[in-house]
Amino acid sequence: MKLPVRGDALLALGALGVVFGDIGTSPLYAMHAILSHDIIPRTPEAITGIISLVFWALITIVTVKYILFLLSVDNDGDGGIIALSALAVKSFGVRLAGLATAAGIVGAGLFYGDGIITPAISVMSATEGLTTINPIFEKLIVPLSVLIVAALFSVQRFGTGRVGALFGPIMAVWFLTLAVLGLPHIAAHPAILSALLPHNGILFIVHNPTAALIALGSIVLVVTGAEALYADMGHFGPDPIRLAWFAIALPCLTLNYLGQGALVIARPEMVENPFFAMGPEWSRLPLVILAGFAAVIASQAVISGIFSMTRQAERLGYMPHVYAVQTSAWARGQIYLPTINRLLFIGVVGLILIFQSSNGLANAYGLAVTSTLILTSLLFMGYVRFVRGWRVWQVLLFAVCVVSIELVFFGSGLLKLFAGGWIPLLVASLTGGLMVIWIRGRRLLNAQYKTLVDSRDHFLRVPGLDIVSGTAVYPHLNHRTTPSALLATARAYRAIHERIIVVSVETLPQPHVHVDDRFTVHTTFRSVYPIRFEDVSVRYGFKDEVDIPAALAEATVQGLLPPVEQPWYITSEAHFPPHGSGALPAWQRAAFIAMYRNSARPTGRFKLPRERNIVVGISAMM
Repeated sequence: MKLPVRGDALLALGALGVVFGDIGTSPLYAMHAILSHDIIPRTPEAITGIISLVFWALITIVTVKYILFLLSVDNDGDGGIIALSALAVKSFGVRLAGLATAAGIVGAGLFYGDGIITPAISVMSATEGLTTINPIFEKLIVPLSVLIVAALFSVQRFGTGRVGALFGPIMAVWFLTLAVLGLPHIAAHPAILSALLPHNGILFIVHNPTAALIALGSIVLVVTGAEALYADMGHFGPDPIRLAWFAIALPCLTLNYLGQGALVIARPEMVENPFFAMGPEWSRLPLVILAGFAAVIASQAVISGIFSMTRQAERLGYMPHVYAVQTSAWARGQIYLPTINRLLFIGVVGLILIFQSSNGLANAYGLAVTSTLILTSLLFMGYVRFVRGWRVWQVLLFAVCVVSIELVFFGSGLLKLFAGGWIPLLVASLTGGLMVIWIRGRRLLNAQYKTLVDSRDHFLRVPGLDIVSGTAVYPHLNHRTTPSALLATARAYRAIHERIIVVSVETLPQPHVHVDDRFTVHTTFRSVYPIRFEDVSVRYGFKDEVDIPAALAEATVQGLLPPVEQPWYITSEAHFPPHGSGALPAWQRAAFIAMYRNSARPTGRFKLPRERNIVVGISAMM
């Protein structure tokens, strides 16, 4: 049911702080990065052409691709490249599903690369505004940026629920400030409005092809954060995001970029930092403070997005289980991942110390953005062709109007490959490679488990076991076989509990599963022993919180199970001998074992009570 206008407006205000935090801070550094190249002409015609390319990048990629098209494609209400990949896997045939999975893995890796750059470039570009007040502050940029980033990552463990309510209003003030800064310069030089006509951008490319190729590598910075529009659709819904874009974000960004263009035309010497030069001198310090808040919000949005994406990738089996802390009692999407938080912090601080300026970081930014844009477009085209039934000419038209532009941006970004563009690609390669190793290792481990487990019928007829009172719960992959932990305990103690519940957890390629569709229960009494054997299949979406005790309690409420009182939860863990079977190359086996040993234990993954959890070790030769 569609929300009322008031509801859409409130959600749109919230979307400003989460969805548009990254793209909203692009004016801090985009024009500076574009004009920092000496090959870029400073003539009014060239500046007008550049602003035209900036405006039409916002229209083509953000408005047309994301706002109009991608927001209409959701995976049970959720978006983002992981959700789109899962949707494609569910919808495509076997061969195309493999390609969709690969695209999702690569896209996730690129998002990690983007995630370490965004906080660094946003915070540094804000603190660099201090140099417009007094050049002596230049020595403070790097240490102050590190201090702000350290503070940002240190508060992640408290969650964003309370401060999140402030994000929307602060970003609303930020966007309105963008517009107010641009208007006087547009009024002083109204000829800049001709940049809204696409032919000015085309003329700039025709007359300055080399300069245009260089400039496009930085112009792509104005659409950074566009993927967040899609990734955060599940939090706000498409209509509030569209409302926030058309009513506030797009007009304010356009006015600011036009204003920066008008300023540079009038005062070419202001190319060093045109954003802060737009305001009067008395406004520099308030602008730096407001820009700092906006940069922190943009960084927070990316960090939270990485936490959510990590959880999605983990649920789909792309990554090992990561220890998570639920930071809100009512908002299941608010999680804190300590390990990921530490790795991100190290990466962000490392970039700040290496590049020392936002302009240097801009060289590392473009390739991560454009690569993700292209992958999302390819997944979208495959989905609308094979699922939505688009005709070939419609898909080709989308490719010509959108993908061709993204490919040009990508080609331009390749020119900065050795100037820093390799960093996000390296991060993407490492994380993507580790995901592939994890998927292969888990498949081999699961295959070996299947050779260890006994058939259920055979196990129930093994004589000589004592029956002990109480209930034992065994998380397991396959309800048709006997859990390895149950086999191990039965062989070791020659005893089994009088009531055994085998719980198999299945993660579906959709964000959420309704509680009414979550359970399947089968009860078995066929045995030489007077025991009750219950198989419980629990289905979750990749964004749902897995909680086995809560699931058993819910199944009891629904009348699917008798009450489960004080059960013992018995799980198994793999132990790896020094020498493997050769199924994986030695370095891949070492990487998999390291990830396995550092992954979250079943106690934490399934929310099992530690005081009633028994862990059984199983030797794994792989």
